[in-house]
Amino acid sequence: MWLHNERFQRLGGGFGERLFIGILSFIELAMMSGHKEREVVRLVRRVRRERRFLLTGFEAFHVYSFARSCNQMDGDFVEVGCYEGGSARLLCEVLGNRSLHLFDTFEGLPKSTEKDRSVYSKSEKKNKKQYACSLESVQTYLKDYKNVSYYKGIFPDSAAPVENMKFSFVHMDVDLYESTKACLEFFYPRMIPGGIMLSHDYSMLAGVKSAFFEFLENKPEKLVELSTTQCFVVKS
Repeated sequence: MWLHNERFQRLGGGFGERLFIGILSFIELAMMSGHKEREVVRLVRRVRRERRFLLTGFEAFHVYSFARSCNQMDGDFVEVGCYEGGSARLLCEVLGNRSLHLFDTFEGLPKSTEKDRSVYSKSEKKNKKQYACSLESVQTYLKDYKNVSYYKGIFPDSAAPVENMKFSFVHMDVDLYESTKACLEFFYPRMIPGGIMLSHDYSMLAGVKSAFFEFLENKPEKLVELSTTQCFVVKS
């Protein structure tokens, strides 16, 4: 399938990827406007206008909807890989009184490995730049929201401040095997029962899929793949 072609995947964050996602999102949001809450569709459209945003319309709606389903539970929200803060904005809208913890290098992607099948290795410098957004830019964009904490650095080295916390919703958009594996290993034992771990790019990027497959092999939870590139796991 062309979506799994490494040349296509190496568009990573560039104009070609943004154009494709923009066109697809326009169609998806038009479809949703007839049967989903208008305010939610308007919110996704607004975020797409305000920031470079690499989730499709359906994917953005999933982030919002899954997080909202967890907002009556105990436990904080987390996003690892926040880019320009677009999906974090969606989480802020359903955050309630809990806290949102945002993790990112704010300098682009870490190095890829063999598990990632060279998706980024041949254009490492290019992709590092395309996925970079400063911490200050994201903080400015989300300045009107309370209870948002930022952690700069490579995960899980940046996770020490939250190691004693519990979580109800985790959104992972990290692209790479090692990063996905680190998120699963760190957050799985800290999820409350019924909490959701949602990941972007599961069906697009080999490293992300491999990390989930290996981690869940001896776990009671089953992965659910969505019709988008996303997947999720509900903690039992």
